[in-house]
Amino acid sequence: MTSYQQGGTYPDEEAEPLHSHFKTKNSNNSTSPSWKRFGLAAAVLALLGYMAVQSSNSNEIGNVQELDVLGHHHDKCNGKKCGKSGKGMKSGKDNNDDDKVDEDETELFDERRRYIVRDFDSRSTFSNFLPGVAGVFGKPVWSFYVNRGQGIASFGLTSKDYPLLEFNPANKAYQLTPYIGFRTFLQGTREGHKKKEDGTSFLIEPFSPANSKVAGLDTEEEDLKPTRNMYVGTNEMEIEEIDDGHGVHTSVNYFVLPEEDFAALVRRTTITNTGDDDLTLSALDGLAKLEPTGGKLQWGLKNIGRTLEGWMGVYHGDDTLALPFYRMSTEPSDSASVKIEKAGHYCISFIEGENDLLPIVYDTEKVFGWSTTLQEPTGLYTKTVSDIVANPQYGAAKTSSAFAAVEKVTLSPGESITITSFYGEAEAVEDLPKIAKTVSTEGYASDKFERARELMDQLTSSVETHTANHLFNGAIKQNYLDNSLRGGMPVILGDLDENSRASNADEDPRLKVYHVFSRIHGDLERDYNDFNIDPTYFSQGPGNYRDVAQNRRNDVIFSPR
Repeated sequence: MTSYQQGGTYPDEEAEPLHSHFKTKNSNNSTSPSWKRFGLAAAVLALLGYMAVQSSNSNEIGNVQELDVLGHHHDKCNGKKCGKSGKGMKSGKDNNDDDKVDEDETELFDERRRYIVRDFDSRSTFSNFLPGVAGVFGKPVWSFYVNRGQGIASFGLTSKDYPLLEFNPANKAYQLTPYIGFRTFLQGTREGHKKKEDGTSFLIEPFSPANSKVAGLDTEEEDLKPTRNMYVGTNEMEIEEIDDGHGVHTSVNYFVLPEEDFAALVRRTTITNTGDDDLTLSALDGLAKLEPTGGKLQWGLKNIGRTLEGWMGVYHGDDTLALPFYRMSTEPSDSASVKIEKAGHYCISFIEGENDLLPIVYDTEKVFGWSTTLQEPTGLYTKTVSDIVANPQYGAAKTSSAFAAVEKVTLSPGESITITSFYGEAEAVEDLPKIAKTVSTEGYASDKFERARELMDQLTSSVETHTANHLFNGAIKQNYLDNSLRGGMPVILGDLDENSRASNADEDPRLKVYHVFSRIHGDLERDYNDFNIDPTYFSQGPGNYRDVAQNRRNDVIFSPR
């Protein structure tokens, strides 16, 4: 009996040796001494020959590894065309001096230890989620993503009853995410240089399913399609598209805003000109559908969605288009009392490095026209982004969008812009200017992104592992994080002094053990779980008894207080 594992066949430790089944009565005397000597000599010669071949191959491999790898992981293309990932490495002596070597497809992780899913939208479907942790003094957002469209399939606050992007189970999320989720539309004009025609204009949608590669189809047309990769981190998710045909590289990064007194999902879209001439761009980047506040909406969205739109509206935090506020006029409930809705959802966007907020296009018809499937941005076929921003928009009695509008930005070869957007909830429309001032501060988004990464390292420091295998180290870290979130992580509250620090927290009346970040492990595939993550400091939610009991046993080991 053998166990067949990746990389070879290994005997099962508890099984009988294979050779025992093939022994004969004369097996011990079947090999003569002379035959053994000849066999030993042949084995030595074969070993010497193998070592010589390996030595030769190692020199060749060393030469190949010294070559520059084009588009390695998430490195920008520095003004040159990004290479197609997935073509394998080529010897430098077979190419011209200005040719680059393609990325090695065998690598599973990038330099940040994020898992790489190449051509993610042409592979079998899967779903995942961001941890939904904003720190002890932060307000979390729950979010789920799939390997379709631009990833994020739904997100919101507290539970699936309070979505910003409607919660859908996995089977529907795989179908709907490319259309009702995050979208990017680029209107571009090339200035005309070298091989480009003067005044070449285009309208493209990065990550559109219309340009997804077809797995197993090897044709010239397939080779011309953009290359798309997904990078899965512990507390982030990023996608990228390399479009050599238009000379545009687009990357989108998502993370939950940590340690802030307001909740938000942060989206950073970076657009790079990888062509050899100037590119003038106008863009719409954001959500095709953004649900307003208005009480528990999950049941209503699924059953009386059209009726609910009668209460929906878009209000504004100032006299510009930069601070839209999405809420219902009242909470639609079967009750004798009427509750006026004060809170609302917001979208605040800006270009990093600039102080001005971007106008938001919230009128869905201005972008998609009468294309109710939302497949094509027919509104952009006849109008520019500037035309849409300059004309009136209507957000009453319908589901609205939230697209940040960028008007006529010129990028030199290798130059890029980053559109940063915050999607969240505010208690009142008067809070929007304050939130906008905070998030648009220079360096704020990048600092919070780094903090979101550090936060995961701190939460998993109890099981920090260092071995020769970084995959094993990462598996321990992720396993501990996933299981800890199910039952919560202990935090000691109360009168902490030198005496109490040395005492048993369960027996000291001055201390209280409080478990943060707990929740039922609901996701798109397990849509029956009613998860709840409070958008408060010291956030926690109900958990299954088995998970809680399991974590209390672990506390004795990882938090011995």
